[in-house]
Parts: sequence; C-alpha cells; structure tokens
Amino acid sequence: MNALSGETQLFAEVDGKYGVYTLRELYELHKQGRVIKVPALLNEKVNIGWVEVEDVVSFGKQPLKRIMLDTSRLFVEISEDTIIPAFSPWLVSRTQKQIYLKFKRANKLKITQDPRHNDSLLLTTNIPLYIPEGDEKELEYGFALGFYLSEGNIVKRKHKNTKHSFIMLKTLARKKGMTLEEYLNYKTDIKQVELSVGQADFERKYVDILKKHFKFSKPSKVKGENGYILYSSDLNYIHLIKEYTEGDDSHTKHLKNEVYNRSLKFLEGAMDGFLAGDGTFEKKWDRFRVGITTNYKLRDDLIFLSKALGYDAHINKGSFDKSPSSNNYYYHLHLSIFKNYHRHTALGLVKEHIKSIEDISENATFNLILKPLYPENDARSAFNHLFIVAYGILVSDAVKTFAKLH
Repeated sequence: MNALSGETQLFAEVDGKYGVYTLRELYELHKQGRVIKVPALLNEKVNIGWVEVEDVVSFGKQPLKRIMLDTSRLFVEISEDTIIPAFSPWLVSRTQKQIYLKFKRANKLKITQDPRHNDSLLLTTNIPLYIPEGDEKELEYGFALGFYLSEGNIVKRKHKNTKHSFIMLKTLARKKGMTLEEYLNYKTDIKQVELSVGQADFERKYVDILKKHFKFSKPSKVKGENGYILYSSDLNYIHLIKEYTEGDDSHTKHLKNEVYNRSLKFLEGAMDGFLAGDGTFEKKWDRFRVGITTNYKLRDDLIFLSKALGYDAHINKGSFDKSPSSNNYYYHLHLSIFKNYHRHTALGLVKEHIKSIEDISENATFNLILKPLYPENDARSAFNHLFIVAYGILVSDAVKTFAKLH
C-alpha cells in the first residue's frame, strides 16, 4: 500500500489550470469529477509530462515517516511500505542519455551515521509549465507583486456605508456602467497598500519599477528609523494584489494558484520582487539568503516558484530573533535560493542523499493512481507509476509490487 500524507503538496493541472494542491485537496476535486493531471517522469530519457489521474485513493489515518534530504533539507512524508525510487551510484548511463531506475520500500532505505553512504532520492530541477513566455512589462508587474509579498501591508476600509453614501456609490457605479454590486467589488475592501522601503531600494531603482506602472504617494519618512513608507490607492495595483495573493499580514500572505497561469516572466518577476525585499545576495556563494516570519505557506510558495523557474531552493534551519520594536522573540524561517545550479545534475535531475528518516504522527493518507502510458508487459511500464510530489521529489503510485525491489 502506497500512502502519502494528505498534506503532501504537488503541482497539478485541474481542468486545464495549473496550481499547487495537497493530496487531500486533489481527493476532493476528483470526487467532484474534475480532470486532474500531474507532472510525471515519462521515460528513461527523463522527459517530464503531465499525466491524467485515473483515481485518488484514501487510506485513512496511517503512521508516517518523514524522509529528509541531506543538502536541500526538502522532505516527503510517506508510509513505511511505500515504493520509492532510490538510486545507487550508477544512476545515469555512460553516454549520459538515460537513467536506470531502482526501487525500494521506505522501510528498506539505507541510513547510516554518514549521509554520504545513505540511499539517494531523485529531484527534478524544473517542473515545465506550458504558459506564455511574457515580456518586460510582465516581469515588472510580477516584481510589483513579489515586492508587496515581502514588504507590503494592506489597509482595509473601516467605515460602514450610509444611506447618503449608497446614493453616491450608485451614481459612481452608473458612470462606470456597473451595478452597485459590481462597483463595490471593483472598489474592493482595500483602502490602500503600504510598502516599506529603504534608501537602497531607491538606489537600486526598485522604487522606479513600482512607480512605472502604479501610482504612489510621496515617500513618508518613518519616525526614528532609516526607512520610508510608500502608500498606493491605485486600483490597478490593488486588483493585482487581490487577484494573485491571499492573506493580510506577514504571517498569512501567500500566492494564489492563479499566479502559475499568467506567464513565465511574471513568475520570474514575482521571485525577483520578493528577493529585492527579503533576500540578501551572497556573491561568494552565488545565492540569495531569505528570512521570513513563521509563514510555511509562503515558504512553500518560494520553493514551488523555484521549481517552476529552474532555481535550486534549500530549506535552512530556522532561528529565534528578537524584534527591535517589541523586544519579543520570533521564530524565523530561512531559505537559500540559487538561481544557478551548482550541484551536479544529470538529464535535468538531481540525486540527493537522505539525511534522516523519522517517525511522525498519524495523518490522513492518500495516493494518486495515474492512467498508464505503456502496457504492463512493456519494459517502460515502471514509468506508468512515477509522479512528482512535494518539492520535486519522485515517488511511485504502484499498487502492485514491482518485480524487482531492493
């Protein structure tokens, strides 16, 4: 029985639209009759495609194991008898043209005190999204969105409409050719957007990118600090934020699935904008170091954005840091994002040693059953069962035991 945690996240295409979903969510969507596809390894030449899901199976609550990787600290949570590709040193052919698959059950994976001697799992370096390439404007719109995610807050409207204000709103709605309900939705519940910026953001022209497409007030100096606040009531900016993000503060802000259906340049800009605000570039290591408040959803957004863009994302150890304003300690999440891969890759895959396997509490478990690509008597039939979950980790949906398990 292959069982994965219901909280396992993966890229999926639902009714023709890309997004990031949990297995639990895909189970509910499948019951509704939605057409679901997931990224999967298609053959030994490591072509990745989108394969339709035939069924989503629920196994109820099961005890799980968390398998964490050594370098990136990415992980997957699965049952002990789940079949998973685990690779020996001879992963790739001498001609570098194909890979050799080897399968193990999770409870048979080799773990020692030295991770270099442990079994390895396989990660993809990139999940292909077949969306428009986009242009410079798309890049800058994405930048404005990403900068808001890292440095922005929204101020919502507080006042209640009176009889007199409704009359005025109806008049404004007629001028726009809208109903009152359409106009109120157009106006949104956001009064304004606030962005925290520093002197470096002016010098690096980040503020110029924001002002190129959206209206902002003059910078307001923060009393007793070295920074400024930019205010915007521009409905174009507000609608961009409403369309592609959810959450109101640093603990709850995250991306909506709509972001993965716009353009590649828009995704690139969203990452660049976020890194411009919350990233520190370390030239020696050619990486961005990111620290955010305890917002696991946003952390995962950055990892999935990295997978869509072909970047290498690593989870680092978190830390407790003191807030200078309140003197309270807060737990911060840390990431490293490499725009250039510095690890050895083969055919678009990274082989990474397992760092640890630990027992975790019971959770609701599910598995996807893919529509087969090849007849069962075909040598390639193992690929019928492979799909990509979590943060690009390859797993199996095999309901039957593979002929050769090691």
